[in-house]
Amino acid sequence: MLQAFGLSYSPDPRVGPLFENVDFSLDPGEKVALVGRNGAGKSILLRILAGRLAASHGRVVRGAGDALGYLPQDFEQGFEGSLADLLELTSPDAPPHAVARALHRLRLDPSRLQQQYSSLSLGERMRGALAALLAAEPSILLLDEPTNHLDVSAREWLERFLSTCPEAVLIVCHDRTVINAVADRVVELERGGLTSYTGDFNAMVEAKQRRDARQQESWERHKQEDRRLRIAAEETLQVAAKMTRKPTGRTYDPKFKAFYAGKQARLDKRAKAIVSRVEKGREEAPEKPYVGDEVTLRFPTRPLRAAEALAGRRLKKSYGGRCLFDNLNVTLLRGSRIAVVGPNGAGKTTLFRLLLGEESPDAGEVVWASDAKVATLSQARDALNLELPAIRALEPESSEEDRFARTALARLGLRGEAADRPVGVLSVGERTKVEIVSMLLSSANVLLLDEPTNHLDLVSVQALESALMEFPGAILFTSHDRSFVERVATEVLELA
Repeated sequence: MLQAFGLSYSPDPRVGPLFENVDFSLDPGEKVALVGRNGAGKSILLRILAGRLAASHGRVVRGAGDALGYLPQDFEQGFEGSLADLLELTSPDAPPHAVARALHRLRLDPSRLQQQYSSLSLGERMRGALAALLAAEPSILLLDEPTNHLDVSAREWLERFLSTCPEAVLIVCHDRTVINAVADRVVELERGGLTSYTGDFNAMVEAKQRRDARQQESWERHKQEDRRLRIAAEETLQVAAKMTRKPTGRTYDPKFKAFYAGKQARLDKRAKAIVSRVEKGREEAPEKPYVGDEVTLRFPTRPLRAAEALAGRRLKKSYGGRCLFDNLNVTLLRGSRIAVVGPNGAGKTTLFRLLLGEESPDAGEVVWASDAKVATLSQARDALNLELPAIRALEPESSEEDRFARTALARLGLRGEAADRPVGVLSVGERTKVEIVSMLLSSANVLLLDEPTNHLDLVSVQALESALMEFPGAILFTSHDRSFVERVATEVLELA
């Protein structure tokens, strides 16, 4: 069992805590997904639970004998060595039988141990990293975005492994399909607090909708009652004020003054009682429904007049004697949204480079419409100057564009001073958001997007989905996110 009590973390005391007074528990064998906006603190919370970072306040408790395995985000970056080296580095005290059992569980041939880790496919690297964790025989696995860069077959394997393994699992993930396949429970880190929902991602969405509807109904009832009481108090005070006013148009007998004064006092008392009820009602008012900043994106475009935005005809490309594709035809029509899918190494990114003229095909031709204005998003997320502040890297050409860019960044979660931080210090998810805003500013009518959902939080993924589905131009994109492809694509081009 893993438990946390009253966790708070403040990276900078001047700006307040990232999260505060967070409680969490992970039961033996339980599978929990941790979700939340980019920058909410998910990775930091995972590091605190793993003992890699000290909390500002609170404590973490593990059950006696409970070992923990932690896989950070982009775990493979900078590692040079063999798979055996990784196992030794991660689990130096693991006995040989534990290593053999871990390799067997993950269906890794022991003969691969001496192979350079960097030469393995991304799916094999994930299996190797999990084998390195499991060799230490942990009972708890903490995994930070393990699906990044994995193709569909590798994600499906990871789903099967995590949903059936005996270990307790806490996984940070932005892939709805993976969460639905694995999670018994979803916890959301939002506004500095942690909320737990029983069930998978779809169950969480439905539970939040029901909760929000109840809160809204309760809030509306409270507002109506508050307004009714305020009107009643005002009307009573107005009647009381008339009690001592000399009547007009008839003789006024001063001896009735005391009578009216007494009546006025009683009405004043009644009005004060109503005001007291109003004030008490406000103190006991239900929580006002939280309405997060609506994440809406819109691509301003110049019209695409040509019916055919792009045509790749009889394309062929080989590397090192290996043919990626041959006699491949790609036709991108106005209004179409084509998803290019296939395993890692099938040539999806290479195809994009050919279409953009960054590489030459071995055979075939690429023809663009004369009025096509293209915006691209590469997997490297390196289109912007890393040294410039985000807002300056976008190069707004007017005060109006500057306001548009800042508004779009804010809607994606980059508010205030975050828009003025250098691009290079932003997380990959935040850089992705800046590049998306760059595309918004470009007024492009054709989009080529290479894995646009990688590192993006779920709220931003859903906003991007909606924006792309309303895009009037033409879109060619790659993605291993099955939910995203299913919602956005009008056609699918599969590379084997």
